[in-house]
Amino acid sequence: MLRKKDKAIREWTSFEFVQHLIKYPDTSDDTFLGMYENLLGDDNLEKDMEDYWELKVVESIIDQQEFEKIKKAFKQRFKKIRKIDQTKKDAIDIAKWAVTNTDNTSVIREEE
Repeated sequence: MLRKKDKAIREWTSFEFVQHLIKYPDTSDDTFLGMYENLLGDDNLEKDMEDYWELKVVESIIDQQEFEKIKKAFKQRFKKIRKIDQTKKDAIDIAKWAVTNTDNTSVIREEE
């Protein structure tokens, strides 16, 4: 098993991300966020998750009701990870904006 730091550093396909979430559902949000930030290609998390669990329904490993519960739980987790990711990006953008505008304001004040 990869160490926490290694998980966040390597690149993940959407399929690999979903497989990891299935295998290690108790992985922390911080680790999943790091993994999500290194997602390769398109974000197909819901599709990959549904494909996996629909196969389990076909194989009669789970029933349709259990599939719907699992799908809802996964979608909530994906939504949470995406929200944390967007909040982090927004904070970085605000910090960059503040630094840029603070520097400009300082130069203007010095000239006055």
